[in-house]
Amino acid sequence: MAVDLNQLVTNSCTLPPMPVVATRVMRELMNPGATADSLSKIVETDQALMTRILKIANSAFYGCSRKVGSIQLSIVVLGFNTLKNLVIATSTRSLYQKQSPAEQGLWEHSLAVGIASHVLAMALSPSNLDNAFTVGLLHDIGKLVFYQRDPEGYSIILEEQAKGATCHEPEQKQFGFTHAHIGAVLMNRWNLPESFETAIGLHHSLDGPEFNRLKPQPKQLTALVHVADEIAKRIASSAGKAPSDGMSIAMTTLGISEEQVNNYISMIKETLEQEKSLFKE
Repeated sequence: MAVDLNQLVTNSCTLPPMPVVATRVMRELMNPGATADSLSKIVETDQALMTRILKIANSAFYGCSRKVGSIQLSIVVLGFNTLKNLVIATSTRSLYQKQSPAEQGLWEHSLAVGIASHVLAMALSPSNLDNAFTVGLLHDIGKLVFYQRDPEGYSIILEEQAKGATCHEPEQKQFGFTHAHIGAVLMNRWNLPESFETAIGLHHSLDGPEFNRLKPQPKQLTALVHVADEIAKRIASSAGKAPSDGMSIAMTTLGISEEQVNNYISMIKETLEQEKSLFKE
């Protein structure tokens, strides 16, 4: 990525802040003395966030073997990393505030990719399971930035994409960079793991040298998000299509075939229907 990308993004669009409680949780997690008690006290300052986290922690999605009745217990049972991802996931919903049809569509697609990434990671890349859902959920956050900066102009790009066009070239032409670039910068600004920045920044660039140079774990995470993105689009359109070059590279990276991808579609579609209500306001 360009050396001056951070400055370019800063000068060109308004970056959404990480929600306050999520920021406080992330800061506390970096504290060596962090405890389940100190973390739960932060989460409990946001009643709506606390309720959603407990709802998700007790769902089949995270597979907790025992009922969790408090935030403190959920932290003990699920662990610090899962708490971090739950806080990010539930807080992300608040960034889609205006609830225009475009924003609702972006949210629904992002949620579908998050769930698809989680399902794929369970089967294909267990080492990425902790982060797969959250990275998938955040993969298109740059589109939200574009839309909130220029709703009318970016709606045209979204409409064309819904018809099968790519969004990268018009984004580059209109803004000077793509939603993947913005997403990577946001991950860095929010102090999220480097693997988040890598996977989100490269999820449409699997045919480039940066992807080839990745170590196995971040390479698999990036490929997971690419495949999950494609699966979510196929579910939404109810029409299959031949894999792109990027999709072929992603499938090779994960060691799966087009037939296996098609098999995952029905499984992910069922999981999406079961779990999407967890993330409603």
